[in-house]
Amino acid sequence: MIPPANAKIYEGYLAAFWMDETGILCANGKNVLRTLQNQKENYELIKQITGSKKVCLLSNTTNSSPPDKETRDYIEKQLPAFFKAMAIISQSAVGQIIPKIFTTVNINPIPIQYFTNEHEARQWLQQHL
Repeated sequence: MIPPANAKIYEGYLAAFWMDETGILCANGKNVLRTLQNQKENYELIKQITGSKKVCLLSNTTNSSPPDKETRDYIEKQLPAFFKAMAIISQSAVGQIIPKIFTTVNINPIPIQYFTNEHEARQWLQQHL
């Protein structure tokens, strides 16, 4: 995903974030080791960006690496505190497998859908704004 020219970009260790004009938090995941500690730091950054308000997340996981089980469990517990719904986009096989593994072994605490197309992902999120 490409942020709009006027968007304020927040560079985190796990992803680059920005808010779009509709209030959707957008994230381009980075290819770094995901640990419990840096996931906690990631959520602190999200709180700063959103003012601690629940938002819809549009996440590009094409370059993301998979978290370990402890981190996945933490993510699952925290999702409802931060997000109304999550649309995940990936153009890579690994990026598509990661969220599928996550939701296969975990219960989805919020609506989550997977896409290869950003436009379709944005359309789906509109119902959750």
